[in-house]
Amino acid sequence: MRSPGIAGLPSLTADFDGGAELTDAVLVGGSGFVGTALTLSLAANGGRPVVVDSRPPTARSKDAVYEWVRHDLLTDPPTLPKGPVVLLAGSSDPRIRHPWMLPLMNAVATARLLPALADRDVVLLSTAEVYGRGGVLPLEDELDSWAERALTLATAPCPPWQAAGLCRDLVDPGGRWTYALSKRAQELLVRRAVPAGRLTILRIANVFGPGQDRVVAKLARRALHGLPLDVTDTTRCFVSVDQLADRIRHHLTEAPGAGIQDVFGAPLRLARLASVVTSALGVATPVRLRPVPGDDVDADVIAARADSSPEAVAALEAAIGEFAAGLRDDPEPAFSPPVPVVIPPRYGRPDVVAARQQAAQWSGAVKHGNRWTTELQDRLRTELSLGEDTVLLATASGTAAIRLAAVALAGLAKPGDVAVLPSYTFVASAEALAQLGYRLRFVDVDPLTWTISPEAVEAALEPGDVKLVMSVDALGNPPDYARLRAVCAAAGVPLIGDSAAGLGARWQGDPVGSQADAHAFSMSFAKVISAAGSGGALALPADALGRLERPVDWLRSSLLGEVHAAAALDQAEHLGELVGHRERIAAVYAELAAARPELTPQVTAAGNRHSLVHWAVRVPHRDALAAALAEDGVQTKPYYSPALHRQDWGPHADPLSQPCPVTDRLAAEALALPMSSELTPDTADRIAAAVLTALDAG
Repeated sequence: MRSPGIAGLPSLTADFDGGAELTDAVLVGGSGFVGTALTLSLAANGGRPVVVDSRPPTARSKDAVYEWVRHDLLTDPPTLPKGPVVLLAGSSDPRIRHPWMLPLMNAVATARLLPALADRDVVLLSTAEVYGRGGVLPLEDELDSWAERALTLATAPCPPWQAAGLCRDLVDPGGRWTYALSKRAQELLVRRAVPAGRLTILRIANVFGPGQDRVVAKLARRALHGLPLDVTDTTRCFVSVDQLADRIRHHLTEAPGAGIQDVFGAPLRLARLASVVTSALGVATPVRLRPVPGDDVDADVIAARADSSPEAVAALEAAIGEFAAGLRDDPEPAFSPPVPVVIPPRYGRPDVVAARQQAAQWSGAVKHGNRWTTELQDRLRTELSLGEDTVLLATASGTAAIRLAAVALAGLAKPGDVAVLPSYTFVASAEALAQLGYRLRFVDVDPLTWTISPEAVEAALEPGDVKLVMSVDALGNPPDYARLRAVCAAAGVPLIGDSAAGLGARWQGDPVGSQADAHAFSMSFAKVISAAGSGGALALPADALGRLERPVDWLRSSLLGEVHAAAALDQAEHLGELVGHRERIAAVYAELAAARPELTPQVTAAGNRHSLVHWAVRVPHRDALAAALAEDGVQTKPYYSPALHRQDWGPHADPLSQPCPVTDRLAAEALALPMSSELTPDTADRIAAAVLTALDAG
């Protein structure tokens, strides 16, 4: 099987398991930062490294790669080009968003690959964390039986939704040791396939170097921008990626089959690390000591095995300083591939979701009203704390929910009927009302919360031709529902909450869903809950439901089906947790905004909770910042541009739409940074650093 080429690499000359020349090393997972350093080291010493990875090699290493073989370890056949193997897969990120994916990427992927490792020299990169706390890992007694199950599963392709159940069984209940367990399981699996005389296991400490984005790089980036450095008062061992690459090359060429080896470098207290970084950069920034977690790595166990000689520590500090200083002018983008502005949320239990969906498909019970739509509606009712006088319907989309709410509360528009809504919203908000025949009277929003202004609504109601008012939870931020309800009640006009982004938001401590006369929610790909890319929900007074069923049935093609509901249910069961995770990302961005006066974030009123579907900030020269971030691999999005009152609505345009100066400014300045429950705080920190770098550059 000939693998595809990429720009800048030689044409390929080898096939899997046949007809290939013996190469110096096959780097499985070689497109990461360790693989990049090893590729450069091998090539500089006359080697011909072959990179086996689903991702292409990095820009730094592509000219040194002899061959790139595109290969998905979990699903592709377990075959490799000939030659000694360095197993790097799964080594780079021990604190990923979904812990069960660590056993998947480390152990299950390795189990799939075992047939290709027989009769080869193998170097496996493991971690010092396998020594555990006090020399013991939780669940360690279960690893042998777990490995047997992994071997059985790995006889066939193992996409995540088939292996997730097995992988969850290896998640440490406390969450701290899952990475170590996954690497220990990986060690056990490789030792089953590779004879002791041909296997080297390198248990490594914290690695730093170009392309690495953990503690050393994080401290350096923060120091460069004058942000406080948060460290615990503990010791870690560090080794440079170049040292590690040289050590791996040594075992490939001179000491194959060396057994278990520690590659710990020298120990360094983290407070001293912060001082080394700031000295190298010539900056003064505060260092804040944080409490040491109770389940932290047993530093004494690791440090006792490390080289703590003054010479080793001095060499380490020099290498750290050189790396930190190099970050100031690093030409590589912060992210490659780019990080999207919207990352659809993955399902925490993809195996459960797949089973539910297949059960619906095979039974034929795929329409609304069967098991999963019923359970989803019940769950959302609970999450929204809805009373018995409110109906909750799972709908095909958020736009469908708006239409249903308008028909139920105000009916189809008669000639001249007007709907009032903010200009600062997604275009679908207005389209849904225009489809029902309403003229659209746009009003402005509050300059702090970016939600519809009650004063503007009151003025828009004065002509007496308004049949409904629609507020919007702007980007997930609730409006002033109390004042809006009072204004609408005085005019005898229903208030519809376009809460497309509102699932998980709270108004004065209560879930958004009962403050307006009806609420329309979205479960599209960008929202906190995603019904497999599309879906919505409607909270409606029970006595209004009949207007959607007679004299014609508005519900017939507007409700969610079972396959989409089965997916949404997985996330609805963890709604609070998903919003809480987004809040941790937002806290990183809030520190960014506080550091730069030119950044003005959206404000959430006291007592309210933003659902954080998007996190946006007002910034002058927005387009220039967006372009600079795009070059650095950070995607952004202007919200919302052009403003709705500046668009051509033809016969649906209302001549009494108000001037909207706040909306005009937001349309020119509001920029959303990446936000998703799939991001990690460390990734958000890198994004924040990219923003600061772009602002400093001007």
